[in-house]
Amino acid sequence: MKSRIRIACLCLYFLFFPDLVVMSYADSAEVLPKGVFRFDTEYSYYFPIDKKFDPDGNEEDIATDFNTSLDSNVFPDLSLVEAGFGMPDGSASLGNSVVDFEYNFDDFVMYFFYGVTEKVSIGIKIPYYWNKNNVSTRLDTANATVGKNPAVPGGVAPLGFPGTTPFTTNDIQNLLVEEYGYKPIKTWSGSGIGDIEIGARYQYLKTKKWRLAFLGGVRVPTGEVDDPDNLADIGFGTGAWALLFRLNNDYTGFKNTILNATIEYDFYLEDSVTKRVPDDVNRPLTENKEKVDRDFGDIFRFNVSGSYSFTESLGFSIKYEYGHKLENDISGNKGYNYKALEDETDWTYHEYTIGLAYSTIPLFQNQKFPVPIIALLEYVDIFAGTNNFLKQQFLTLTLSIFF
Repeated sequence: MKSRIRIACLCLYFLFFPDLVVMSYADSAEVLPKGVFRFDTEYSYYFPIDKKFDPDGNEEDIATDFNTSLDSNVFPDLSLVEAGFGMPDGSASLGNSVVDFEYNFDDFVMYFFYGVTEKVSIGIKIPYYWNKNNVSTRLDTANATVGKNPAVPGGVAPLGFPGTTPFTTNDIQNLLVEEYGYKPIKTWSGSGIGDIEIGARYQYLKTKKWRLAFLGGVRVPTGEVDDPDNLADIGFGTGAWALLFRLNNDYTGFKNTILNATIEYDFYLEDSVTKRVPDDVNRPLTENKEKVDRDFGDIFRFNVSGSYSFTESLGFSIKYEYGHKLENDISGNKGYNYKALEDETDWTYHEYTIGLAYSTIPLFQNQKFPVPIIALLEYVDIFAGTNNFLKQQFLTLTLSIFF
């Protein structure tokens, strides 16, 4: 009896809301009928990523900060070599580092929603990530002025000094381990659960042309954060709790069309995290490490979208989104330059999304398909941004099942 009642509720729901075929639940003011469940699975495939946006919005290599002259700014002990051999200040160099990063991401996200009342739905988001960083490193010694020489104190002497040979890539990796305590910079891969989100949506207005809703929730820091001793790894979460607020606004006054505007605000709570604290944001290598107090910058997003149903089963959607993150606030007790951990953390991004959806809802209503399913294929392009936000393009396939 209960299953029949639920099926009847679903049929009535789809009868009055055929526009569901092009609806993304995250960007909609719609709520589920009381007692109805919705289960979404979302898989995203990212095209290889090797660019990010600098503070001025220009594209640059992800690993650009690791490509530098390996002089006394990187290895301070080289100043002793300069003094010992009468070399000009700043002239001792082991060569230039040549580092390339290429990120490869695959995301799988599960969503579970339930209609508590006719105006309130609750839900949970559980993400799982597969991340990989393909790393290429080498040392270019064309402009090197010093090399290794085991016969002199410290083991470093000017090139041309008897018994001196250029450093190798492996030598530099060993210096990173011995001098700084870093792990070798090499290809890294890992997988793990991300930060879980739990929330509830309340639809406070519903008319013939408007649907307005508010969502409140929490993001739980279940994802593993990046390792401060690994320069090549990619974290699965921020490590900080966040309160989530969403305003969803649908306009349905046009036939077969939904227009939506959504405002999002992520309010992060203060936390403590272990970080390397460099002297400059563009020179990440440092021995300084401390558990600092952090106020992770809040995030604002605004998106507008339009969806159109060609038929009862086929629809098209397009969306634009802008995001802005406030600067992190870092403090500690060791007197390091904590401003270097704040610089370039106030990123922005612009993205567009185009999608094509197919629904079995008409077949379900006519008892020709056992369950109501919506399949949504989307292409997402993050085409502009600032302050280290990654330039990304990816495909997302979402399957939604109602029961």
